[in-house]
Amino acid sequence: MGLFDAIFGSSKKEQEKPIRDKLKKRKDFEKVLKIRLAEIDRYKAYLTTEQESELFFCRAVGHDSIDVIQIRYSMDGGLKELQRIYVESLNYFIVGFNDDNPIYFDILNRVSLGILLNIPDENFMQLVDYVQRLDEEAKPADWTPDLLLWFLLNSRLKDNEKRTHAQKLGFPRECKGLYKVTQATDSKTALKALKDYIGKWYNLNKDAPWYNNHLKSTYRGYWAWEVAAVA
Repeated sequence: MGLFDAIFGSSKKEQEKPIRDKLKKRKDFEKVLKIRLAEIDRYKAYLTTEQESELFFCRAVGHDSIDVIQIRYSMDGGLKELQRIYVESLNYFIVGFNDDNPIYFDILNRVSLGILLNIPDENFMQLVDYVQRLDEEAKPADWTPDLLLWFLLNSRLKDNEKRTHAQKLGFPRECKGLYKVTQATDSKTALKALKDYIGKWYNLNKDAPWYNNHLKSTYRGYWAWEVAAVA
């Protein structure tokens, strides 16, 4: 059974369950979900006929699969379902390695969800190797090994596996407040820093392509995966 059938072949009782995100109705999420799933199927079909564009289509599958996870979580998706979608799309993300124009927040989402969904160790090491390779090979002058990414990655690694080469934040305006949470020396300070960051999170992302997306038909949900992964 394909992902489309698995989701839209659910019983009427399951379809009537309350959804998590109340800014839209279930039918609104179902509409954008069908579009994303159709796009993924189309990209996968292209991969069999247009191999010279393999990197592009792999990136597209990886990106849209994260959208599917977000939409399904906004609806009522459970851990096992979301983990399966994540793991099945991971190799597309890895193969689509982009050192010419890496998109930091796409990578941050992928790493954060890998932690939250508790993906298997071997899959998590794929993420570690991906970011390490990006730090070594990325061409943009403004790319830098990022403290927040490596804090998250190191949180799942054993002491002898941790990487310590990152020295600063790649995107301090958006991430400084969250990184401050990771440096708190006690739970009270950490909780205060976390609440402060959450209160600012939406407006800190005013330049993000999803900002004010609830006003459009393409809305997928507002979920701060990186905040949850740190917390």
